[in-house]
Amino acid sequence: MKVAELLSSLSEGQALYVLLGGIAVQLHRYMRSAFDINLVLAMNDENLVRFIEVAKRFGLIPTILVPIDSLRNTDQIEQWYPEKGMLALALREPQIGGSVVDILVRSDVTYEQLKKNAIAGELFSQRVWIAYIDDLLTMKRVENRSKDRLDIEALEKIKRGEDPND
Repeated sequence: MKVAELLSSLSEGQALYVLLGGIAVQLHRYMRSAFDINLVLAMNDENLVRFIEVAKRFGLIPTILVPIDSLRNTDQIEQWYPEKGMLALALREPQIGGSVVDILVRSDVTYEQLKKNAIAGELFSQRVWIAYIDDLLTMKRVENRSKDRLDIEALEKIKRGEDPND
């Protein structure tokens, strides 16, 4: 699966999402590696059905032993954090080395806030909604992993009008 194919299918299926993570940081002009796709979805049932249909077409399966339709089970999702510390449901293509799509199921910035602030961008000739720099900064400060600290530095440079790749 290619990122372009997935995003195209999500657009065609009218799934509502905002792109986060490394790809979003790249689209803000910071050149860095990104190996997975990070999304926040509108968590209403109608949108989840649309997303799950696309995910199934690509053969995406959860990396934990739950059916993909578990995304529609609000009670189960609410239990994932206290029981497992889980912030995202990772979906993977079944083949070795397959692509990974992380669906944030618990976020410090809601889908509604992300969508309100998101900027429209283009990736592989597809219109995508990209998380706004301030929202990415909020999320990355909470995560505070080493790669997040590098992204924070780059995003702050972009906000100041500096080249993040220097």
